[in-house]
Amino acid sequence: MADRSYLSIGQVVNLLRGAYPDLSNSKIRFLEDEGLITPHRTPKGYRQYSKEDVDRLEVILHLQKTRYMPLNVIKDRLDRAPDLSQLAFEVGLLSDAPLKTEPKETKQKLHPIEDLPDLLGVEIAFLRSLAENDLIRIIKSPQNRELVDGRDFTIIRYASELSRFHIEPRNLRQYVSAANRESTMFEQVLIGMLGMDTSDTERAAKLDRAFNKLHDLTDGVRTALIRNRVFETLNAEIDDAEDEIVPHATPIDTKRDQNARETKADTQTTDTSHTLQQSPHADRVAETKTADTLGIGSSKNATKTTTKRSVPSRRRR
Repeated sequence: MADRSYLSIGQVVNLLRGAYPDLSNSKIRFLEDEGLITPHRTPKGYRQYSKEDVDRLEVILHLQKTRYMPLNVIKDRLDRAPDLSQLAFEVGLLSDAPLKTEPKETKQKLHPIEDLPDLLGVEIAFLRSLAENDLIRIIKSPQNRELVDGRDFTIIRYASELSRFHIEPRNLRQYVSAANRESTMFEQVLIGMLGMDTSDTERAAKLDRAFNKLHDLTDGVRTALIRNRVFETLNAEIDDAEDEIVPHATPIDTKRDQNARETKADTQTTDTSHTLQQSPHADRVAETKTADTLGIGSSKNATKTTTKRSVPSRRRR
């Protein structure tokens, strides 16, 4: 598209069909009939698509494919988007887009809450939800107007971006608790580093540099911890599957196992032969134990019985 201002409908299909295999001329015409795209027309009535038309079409197809949005919702998103490239980033078509930073004068003032939808592109209800979860503060003026500190604009922007991933303000309360704990630690460290001397004209710059360094270090620890926990969980099933795989035995291991089985078999055979040779004695021992158990008597009782029976026979002689 670099050397041409417009593409025909067939060229658009060929351009996007790699990512959207079901795309056809009739589908593009249908989207036009539904009012989602409005291509340029030649004097003879042929459709011509500009780069903006193609970008808009790609956003529509992407939302259909990944978000399963109905066409009326997609149309509403497109109509409300102030910038098509920003919308493309929001829906995942662009890889990177830095958040807008506020000028210094904006951060150093209070803003009426009713002005923020135009300034930040967020709803007042979303701002109230942030305030309810202690992420920002809504300040009451003497005239009872609701004001938001410009320093909270960064939080509002980040929270708004996170909401696109279905992370709501209530899910961010854990970061409020963490910030309360870390701010106390930071204050103690910075006071120890800088002391209470307020005469140094470079104190603010030193404080800012020290804070940024501490933040980078602690943020690195936090990021590494979260990343490790997340990937440990996501890779758990893969690790479990790998643990179940039995490693292939080497020829040496196979020979060693075979020798161990043969040795065990020889030992069992020897034990069996020894048991068979000792079986008469074992039988006598078993009979004796059985007799004792049944109360028949010991071998001494048996001898006495034999002696008593032989006495009368001598007397008869």
